[in-house]
Amino acid sequence: MRYLLVIFFLIFTFYSPLFADESKYSSNDTLALSKSQKKGKLLFLHYCAHCHGNKGGGDGFNAEFLDKDPAELSSQKFQEKISNKKLFRVINEGGAKVKKSHLMPSFGSTLSEEEIWSLVAYVRYLGGWKIKVKVPKKLNTKRPNNTAISKADIDFFSRWFSAEGTESNLIKVGESLVINKKSCLGCHQLNDEGGRVGPNLNRSGFNYPPAWIYTWISNPQTFRPNTKMPHLNLSPKEARAITSFLISFEPDNEEEGSDLADSVELNKYLSIKGDSKRGETIFKDPEGIANCAKCHLVKTDGGSVGPVLSFIGTSRTREFLLESIIDPSRVITSGFNTIMILTKNRKFITGIKINEDESGLYIVDKNGKELHVPLDKIKKSKVQKISTMPGNFKDLLSTQDIADILAYLETLTFSLMAPSVN
Repeated sequence: MRYLLVIFFLIFTFYSPLFADESKYSSNDTLALSKSQKKGKLLFLHYCAHCHGNKGGGDGFNAEFLDKDPAELSSQKFQEKISNKKLFRVINEGGAKVKKSHLMPSFGSTLSEEEIWSLVAYVRYLGGWKIKVKVPKKLNTKRPNNTAISKADIDFFSRWFSAEGTESNLIKVGESLVINKKSCLGCHQLNDEGGRVGPNLNRSGFNYPPAWIYTWISNPQTFRPNTKMPHLNLSPKEARAITSFLISFEPDNEEEGSDLADSVELNKYLSIKGDSKRGETIFKDPEGIANCAKCHLVKTDGGSVGPVLSFIGTSRTREFLLESIIDPSRVITSGFNTIMILTKNRKFITGIKINEDESGLYIVDKNGKELHVPLDKIKKSKVQKISTMPGNFKDLLSTQDIADILAYLETLTFSLMAPSVN
């Protein structure tokens, strides 16, 4: 009996930290962030806060649109029932792999092991975790080097889509992947369901060329290394099926899915041959009526108020580009909605929200000036349904001017996706 007591004492002495870090909590207001937690905080605000909330309360702006409530990461109940290894696995492999919601995406093909462990450390901080998270040694500090999609892959897809892309059985496979198996609806809207983090997918067939959808979902980091969309590790077959479904999708709301290119008004622009050189001059002229470059960046030139247009000719259809010029409020690019803020001293501030943290909102006004509005100064805020881009270009510019601007935008392509010359 004496020996058993000694053995138990030794076991408890050596392993007590593992048990202790499951139960020791305090208010995190008094805890200083470690280096790892600081890195985790930045990643959390970028990839996680829209669902889980800035402080982990499960109250992010996207939470109300989801079928399943995001986990309250800061609650003691959550903290007590999940180990550090399990938390790492959820972030690394996604909810479906650990028998949780498929709306939680996997980040193992997007972030390094070190980054995921820093997220684990920060989640523990949100729960008032006192004890330093024990991080495994020899972690990979480099992000996964996902196989880049090649021009040959894109050319093959284009030929395949022309021959087989509208087959009904394939569309059904894609529908199942989007709605039931992958994490698409965690961030994207279809009909009235799904998140509001990424672009609304109801008009995918009108907005995007099929090759762009396929290339983007296969490896979004090719185009934007720091995009919020994680790498989904799709097989080519899965990516093709999802593309076929999105291109074929028709929303329940007919008005939302209507193809404006059928209208007589739009066809009068589409039928005119544009001059891309003249369109570039109109686009860039600082004294001109349009002065598009004031707000839009093309490669290294232009402003930062509107979306970057460096390869817009590849990523959007001709019809969508035209619609965006003459009716910019119809579809506002994700992340560029105008927000109107009423401060407690009755001052109105409007701009594009570029970030948000526990200290306040960061916005860019119409002149490209970055502003920080502290949360304790805000009385209320509301996202506007009107684009900051002027909506009267069809009155200010001639039909030929608009056709020329459209022709210029079509020249802004991603070289990997330029048509092959036979």
